[in-house]
Amino acid sequence: MPRLRANNIHLNCVETGHGEPPLVLLHGVGGSHEMWQPVLPALSASRRVVAGDHRGHGDSEKPGGPYTVRLLADDWLAALDALGVPRADLLGLSLGGAVAMRLAADHPERVRKLVLVDTWGFPHPDFVGMMRERLALLDRGDLRAYAEAAIPQVYSDGYVREHPEAIEAYRARVARAEAASLGSAVVACIAHDMRGDLVRVAAPTLVMVGRQDRLTPPHHSEYLARAIPEATVAVLDGCAHFPHLEAPETFLGMVGEFLQKG
Repeated sequence: MPRLRANNIHLNCVETGHGEPPLVLLHGVGGSHEMWQPVLPALSASRRVVAGDHRGHGDSEKPGGPYTVRLLADDWLAALDALGVPRADLLGLSLGGAVAMRLAADHPERVRKLVLVDTWGFPHPDFVGMMRERLALLDRGDLRAYAEAAIPQVYSDGYVREHPEAIEAYRARVARAEAASLGSAVVACIAHDMRGDLVRVAAPTLVMVGRQDRLTPPHHSEYLARAIPEATVAVLDGCAHFPHLEAPETFLGMVGEFLQKG
């Protein structure tokens, strides 16, 4: 598992599969490349896939803040250079989607296709309120309370009931995080604002969202689909913020068809 020197820090990533163009997977706040494990075999069956950890996450370097979404996008632009990837498909979930859309707007020549999953384009008051509540818990160093606040925002009620082992695994991942680094990433989420910039996204874009997502509900994705010139939106029933976990077959089918088209 290589650690790349990119944008003056070390970023952790895992590579698997063969075939061009590469697909780069970008995770959400508090996550890591490990969140993609359930779908990585299918996604890498016919192409090279790179899944990495944002700065402040997983096994990447955790420098002090402040962080911004543009800073994280610059990290992954430098990582593409270090990997020798001139142009890639990007698939980003939540914070990863914010990073992906920023990279695609600022460097459209580097992105062939874009998949945005359960993400947002500007600081809507409801979203900001939830993230500020999380930030207050992190400022107290209370990672357990942070996890308990986040669970109903990002998992559907049915998934919580039927998959207690996955919820315990989520709690364990949050418990291993560094509160300061996670807080810097939450601050970046709160400030993320693409209004006026999304028109510069040139890549064909698939916007996906779980109908039961409470953190970034469908109106966020509908806004992105209107603002990005070549975008379509798909609302997935029966799941929340993590459709690759709650509806993997539907998720993989839609992503596979979109990436293979054209």
